[in-house]
Amino acid sequence: MSLMHRVTLQVQVGSADGGQRKQLNYIVKEKSDKVFGGEMVELMRVFPKEIHMYLKILPSLEELWKADKVKFGPKMFKVTSSPFTVIVMEDLRLSGFKMKECSAGLSQEDCERVLEKMAKFHAASVVYYEENGPYPEDFKDGMFSDRLITMLEQYYAPLFDSYLQTLEELRYPAQIIEALNSFKGKVYSTISKLFRLDSSKFNVLNHGDTWINNIQFNELDLLLLDYQISFYGSPSYDLLYFIINSALSVRTEKFNDLIDHYYSHLAAGLQQLGAQTPTPTRQQLYEDITAHGFMVCVLSMEGLAMMLAMPELDLDMEILGSMEPEGIEFRRKLYTNGRFVKMIEKLMPFMWDRGFLKEVQSSA
Repeated sequence: MSLMHRVTLQVQVGSADGGQRKQLNYIVKEKSDKVFGGEMVELMRVFPKEIHMYLKILPSLEELWKADKVKFGPKMFKVTSSPFTVIVMEDLRLSGFKMKECSAGLSQEDCERVLEKMAKFHAASVVYYEENGPYPEDFKDGMFSDRLITMLEQYYAPLFDSYLQTLEELRYPAQIIEALNSFKGKVYSTISKLFRLDSSKFNVLNHGDTWINNIQFNELDLLLLDYQISFYGSPSYDLLYFIINSALSVRTEKFNDLIDHYYSHLAAGLQQLGAQTPTPTRQQLYEDITAHGFMVCVLSMEGLAMMLAMPELDLDMEILGSMEPEGIEFRRKLYTNGRFVKMIEKLMPFMWDRGFLKEVQSSA
């Protein structure tokens, strides 16, 4: 939903004969009408939200962890909204940070590192709420929102139809097909309902888009990028989104281990920061994850499927949700891709056994 530029400047410091030349490097994020999103970028207010994150919230969260020198994102140098909307940030490459290869997924060790940072982020966001009150209106919802149902239900409907057809052709058990079939035409509204804010439950500020391409690692640390769809709500969002999209080789076998690792660091973080909000029990966290588990199905049919199709299939977001013949053929290739078929062989039984599908079916 934005354009990214790496900018290198050659500058002269001091006089031309007695000074020195220096090279400055920046990353510039630009709002543009040439990217995917269109009206959705405006409805979701992704740039005002991210600008607020960099200007106020991230510095405040890092201040809470000042004694431990915890950082959550790159330095932000400047933002403008007129005549162009841009965010100017540091180039993390200069500090040895780099992105991992997304097709391979993250190792269990790297996943644990990310979950530790996520737990610190979530813990700090709880204390921030206690000290500053509710987050601004823009943070009331993220990617799944009642405001976007009209726009996105029609996008998800053909994806889900093609996804379900593939599962039928692969002869998945009738009970799974029946459970999924009840959500035809209402996938997006169902997941939006699940992620409505429940103020009686434990809530955090979710990063909203934590996956391999938005995490940069160096030998000692990692930083999170892209805060455009951050929102306040159930921590199950960040947990499921990250583990399903990034822990490709260990997400099902080590799921409990990863959740437990996050939980231990969340509980420790809340205690260290002096949070007044009661720490949820481990059982409450697992129950919350199960209640939001249908998200795994949605992730598997869109973002995860697209990631597994690269680079063989040139991704086209406009065609992906199209009802035209080219859209139908595009989705057929997407869901018959060997890597997708292999992935869903593990993920679908995992969803069923965990009650992720049955839970939604009974509450929808």
